[in-house]
This record gives sequence, C-alpha cells and structure tokens, in this order.
Amino acid sequence: MTDLYSAYLDYLAALCVKRCGLTPHSKELAQYFEQVLIQNHLQSTKKREEFEREGWSIVETFTLVDEHKIDPFLKGLLSIVEIQNLLEQTDSKQQLITVNRSCKPPYPQTWSLVLHPNIDLFSSSPFKVNLKLKIELASPEAPLEITSIENDCADQPLFCEKMEMYKIFHSKN
Repeated sequence: MTDLYSAYLDYLAALCVKRCGLTPHSKELAQYFEQVLIQNHLQSTKKREEFEREGWSIVETFTLVDEHKIDPFLKGLLSIVEIQNLLEQTDSKQQLITVNRSCKPPYPQTWSLVLHPNIDLFSSSPFKVNLKLKIELASPEAPLEITSIENDCADQPLFCEKMEMYKIFHSKN
C-alpha cells in the first residue's frame, strides 16, 4: 500500500505542476524570477561579484495569486486553462512561491509552493490534499525536478481509492 501511495503522490504532484503551467512555462518563470532577484538583491556589479565569489543564496517570495487575482505577469504567460487550474488549487485565496537562487554554477533555483488539488471530482464533498512541493531547476533549459513532496493525507487507503478515479479521469483528457 505504501508503494502505491507514494506512486500516486508523485503522480499527483507532477500532474499539478504540469496543469498549473509551472512545467510547460518553467523557462519563462525562471527567467522572470531571476530578473526580479537580480533587481532586488544584486543591483551593483560589486554585489554580483560578491554573490558569485562568496556563494550565498538569495530568497524571494512571489505572490502568484492574491484574493483570487492572478499575478499580471502570469496572465500574459499561462493559458486560460492553466490559470483556472492554478486558481482551483489555491485554497486560501493566496498562492505563494518561494524562490531560492543559489550562486553555485550553472544556475540552480529551488521553488517551494503549496497546492491544494481536489482529487474528488465526482462528489459534492471535496477531498483536498495539501501538497508542499520543493522543485529544483538546474538551468532555464533543464526540466523541473520535484525533489520533495509533503502532504497532510492521513488515510492512505482512501487516498489511493480517490486517486484511482482521478488518474483514470485525467488519462482520458
């Protein structure tokens, strides 16, 4: 059961990241995050040189969704379906993504975010799972890699039962 549970959790996380537009637009998102990080933290040549030489990290939290409104940058990037998926998986009116940019070559960025996918599409009582994801990006051209998944789902058999239907539903779409 634990292996199936882990496999379903991996599948759910990968599907969420894809459906919310993070996977298909990771290069554009990473470049945007990088640009803001540089503007906010590495404005001078001296700071940039120190950053590369000393090896510290810079961290920024971006608001993707606030009060059910999407960030203007994302409006020009994501499709309508991706925006809807992101809004649906935002449980608390706000969706934040924390970006940690380390100076180790060539370009590692780590993203942290929380998604709330509703995997009970077929009943009136939603079955929400809180997914805390850590995502790494080695370079703007590299594929996203989910490095850790935390969740609050205590009932593994029920989760697997719901995921079976969810997986069948999405494999047809």
